Amino acid sequence: MPNKKRKFSDLSTEQTSRVMEILLSCREAFDQLGIDENDEGVIDLNNIIDKLKNAKHTPFSDVSLVTLAKMGVKIQPMEWRSNGETEAKAYGRTTLSGAISVEETKKKISDVFKLVSLESEAGCRILIDTLLIHVVSNLETEKFGAVIAPEFRIESRVLERTENSFGGVVDYMLAYGDKTARDRIIKSKAFAFSDPEIYKMLQCNIYEAKPEDLFTPTTSLPQAAIAAIIKAQDLRLKTFRGCVSSGKRWVFFVYSAENPGHGQGKTVYWLDAIPLGERHDPIVNLELILGILRDWVSLISVSQANV
Repeated sequence: MPNKKRKFSDLSTEQTSRVMEILLSCREAFDQLGIDENDEGVIDLNNIIDKLKNAKHTPFSDVSLVTLAKMGVKIQPMEWRSNGETEAKAYGRTTLSGAISVEETKKKISDVFKLVSLESEAGCRILIDTLLIHVVSNLETEKFGAVIAPEFRIESRVLERTENSFGGVVDYMLAYGDKTARDRIIKSKAFAFSDPEIYKMLQCNIYEAKPEDLFTPTTSLPQAAIAAIIKAQDLRLKTFRGCVSSGKRWVFFVYSAENPGHGQGKTVYWLDAIPLGERHDPIVNLELILGILRDWVSLISVSQANV
């Protein structure tokens, strides 16, 4: 007589843990192969993982302002402090010895505009990459350095006031801090971030890319904000910064909670979209954006807006 088929609910804690480990390894392999998180096979895999966790999975792409409101997260505008924009521009035009200069970056941006179609997300990432590489180059010192970690997975987490788990892949994690930690990430992102202690040596931001025709702050901001909220809760941080960009427009935001437990007082503060250029000059705000990007991850706060 054949053995009776078992259900997930029949598995012991040890067996569930072992199955979860295998499934999470599969999902990590999918990430490394660049498989879209909205692919039917990835969705099915996430559904199995969530069934084991006893929670319905919601991808970042399905998060809206309504989702954040149900979680008790407020959305508030952020204002520049006195002289903040002037200081950010000055910081953005500063070039460290041996780093990529603003003039070099202007030339690369000009080449992108001439040679790359920016209609798709892949296209707009090339423009975003140009600015992020400039920033990382200009954060390099004897003791500290920065790194871009593309396609960074935020592990699923059930958030307060919801019955759903949220998780997925953000387009970029930008990390700044101890050079030893930075070099570990360059060598292997997966191995480095598997050690939770590495975050004690780093300051991190998350960045989401959206093609220009899909770049709507009211839609794009919540999807990036939920990733920042999860990361802040995982690391028990009161604040976490991020940005949504098409390359041509940049929306910077800060998630802030009154306490590391993230009970009451959760707010996402955001700056109005900053265009890279205007009709008369396609890169008129380049130095301003570069200054904010450097400040956002290094937390030097030359351009910190009032929140």
